[in-house]
Amino acid sequence: PLSADLKSMLPSGRASDIALYCGHRQFDAHRFVLRARSPYFKGLFASTMRDADADGLPIADTEPDVFEQLLLWVYTGEVAEAALEAKDMLEHLLMAANRYECGGLKLLCEAKLCEGLSVENVAMRLVLAEQAEADELKEACLELIKPNAAAVMGTAGWKDVASNIELVNEVVALLAGAPTAGKGKGKK
Repeated sequence: PLSADLKSMLPSGRASDIALYCGHRQFDAHRFVLRARSPYFKGLFASTMRDADADGLPIADTEPDVFEQLLLWVYTGEVAEAALEAKDMLEHLLMAANRYECGGLKLLCEAKLCEGLSVENVAMRLVLAEQAEADELKEACLELIKPNAAAVMGTAGWKDVASNIELVNEVVALLAGAPTAGKGKGKK
């Protein structure tokens, strides 16, 4: 099947036409796959910038293990289950999915992060949701905060929320019963 062929192309580097350098690792990839599955790469390779025709491209904003899972998603629509369970992988993968415009991966990460929401982590995940433009996660965070505001405000992660006036205003509006600005934005 096609998915198995694409999955085997990534680690083998067979017929690759670009090297992606991420940290200490090199990923031999295929422009046609990257273009087809990521609007970010489609735009990059269509541009007249030097990077569009380069044989290699540095990836400076993502850890190699995270980028490996992102590429696995690009090639197969899957990520390794064990990787999703690794500490902080979902958070980093969500940010990478947002940066590289991998909508399906972003939705998967949001759903998994929503499943694991707790009073202890909801403030940190609310900040993450804001940074990654992850509306589903943001709404889930706000819904958990509403009945647990006092406990959430006592967590270590709350200071990150408190330093973002827009998020504070949304939480205050939520607690006051006003509609939050995050509803209906439609960002994905």
